[in-house]
Formats: sequence, C-alpha cells, structure tokens
Amino acid sequence: MAKLPAMRMLEVTLIALLPQKWEWQVWEADMLLMSGHETSRETAQIEGNSALFYLLRCPI
Repeated sequence: MAKLPAMRMLEVTLIALLPQKWEWQVWEADMLLMSGHETSRETAQIEGNSALFYLLRCPI
C-alpha cells in the first residue's frame, strides 16, 4: 500500500516594521523557512502567500 505524503503545516506572518515597511515570514512549526520585506501590507501578504504556495509544491 502506498504511503501518504507527510502533511505540512505552514504559516504566513506579517510584521509592521515602519509605516512603509512590512516583513513577511513563512514558518513551519518553530522554523523560519522564508522571509522578505515589502513597502505595503498588501504586497507583503501577496509575496508571503506566493512563498507559501511555492513551498507546498516542493517535495519534503
């Protein structure tokens, strides 16, 4: 019988650093996998979500 792939629980967080600077982070448990900086909250959310979906496509 084939094994099911391991389930991953990823989380995107946004942190306001300055009024015009936001940091996005993608976490798995207590491990930071990816991060970046953007000039608006909306852009940070989009980039964080894009990174999350990129990581979901990668094999474990």
